[in-house]
Amino acid sequence: MADHPDPLDWLEAERLEAGGSRVAFRQQLGDIDRLLIDLGERVAGQIEPVTRAFLEGDAYRMGDQVASRRAVDRGCEQLEEACYVLLARQQPVAGDLRHVVAVLRSVQDVQRSGNLLQHVGQSLQWVHPPSLSAELRETIGQLGEVSAQVFSGGVAAWRDEDPLAASELMRADDQADLLQQYLLTELYTGHQSVEEAVSLALIARYYERIADHGVEMARQLSYRVTGERPSDPEGDRPPL
Repeated sequence: MADHPDPLDWLEAERLEAGGSRVAFRQQLGDIDRLLIDLGERVAGQIEPVTRAFLEGDAYRMGDQVASRRAVDRGCEQLEEACYVLLARQQPVAGDLRHVVAVLRSVQDVQRSGNLLQHVGQSLQWVHPPSLSAELRETIGQLGEVSAQVFSGGVAAWRDEDPLAASELMRADDQADLLQQYLLTELYTGHQSVEEAVSLALIARYYERIADHGVEMARQLSYRVTGERPSDPEGDRPPL
């Protein structure tokens, strides 16, 4: 997929064409939403391929995914710039300010999730997944599947403008937490080297955090639409 054009270009073009009118501003808000959704869908679409490449120990295919992540990184940086331009030029208040802030926060969730997928790929330097037990491989596969579902749900919340999605995704995220704990238990009773066990524990953490980022995206959408964020039993925004 081609890289995103520089968002500063369309912001400037629309401002000049419409004279900074309210209509142009609403169009720009729609544009940053679409960019966020597109970037989120690209990351969501990488989770299962990265998981398969990891489990197969396929470093070549993992390299292709890393290249895709770099394109997403650039798109996220451009989207952040576009949001800052809107804040500076339009000086939005109330609901419009919430809108831009929610996009800024959510694009961080997208970018961090892409970074976490890169960490999964880098783990091939220390782990040889095909030699892992069937139980460990199955648990990692399930973690990848659940995190993909939850993260995709966060993107879908933005696409559908569904402020109720966050509560449902929080329940789905519990499954990722359980799988992470189950994998850690398997490591305690397994025969991996210390280096391999640490790497696998981190991989479980990466997937669990990707799911958390999906939940956070849905919470930000709810904030954008209603002015309130659904309470998160695990606390505030994920740190990674």
